[in-house]
Amino acid sequence: MAEETLFGAFVEDAKSGALRVRMEPQVFVDIDKACQDLILELSLAQNDARALGERSVWGLGETNPRLWSALELVTFFREKAFGGPNNAYDTFGEYIAATQQLQSLFATIRETYERTDENFARRLREIRV
Repeated sequence: MAEETLFGAFVEDAKSGALRVRMEPQVFVDIDKACQDLILELSLAQNDARALGERSVWGLGETNPRLWSALELVTFFREKAFGGPNNAYDTFGEYIAATQQLQSLFATIRETYERTDENFARRLREIRV
């Protein structure tokens, strides 16, 4: 019986030996580029989160002592962006690390196929030219 996940049927096929995988060199190139692009975008978002957390003036009335709730709101926003528990900066960092690990995994698979499959290696060289 297939597991109740997105990939349950694939897992069951892999266990039974029925799963077939076609390794296309272009897909490895595309995955690497997609990972690089995602890492860049996440890094930019992470930098934005840090800048928001370090922003001195938010313009919400936080400098007015009578508007104590404005100061509380700004403090909450700052900590949510950078430095507080479960903040955006750290979360983006975790996404970056996961993407780097995925990129490394696919690079290792690609390199193994390059070493062991002459046809794959030739096609990959053609793509890189």
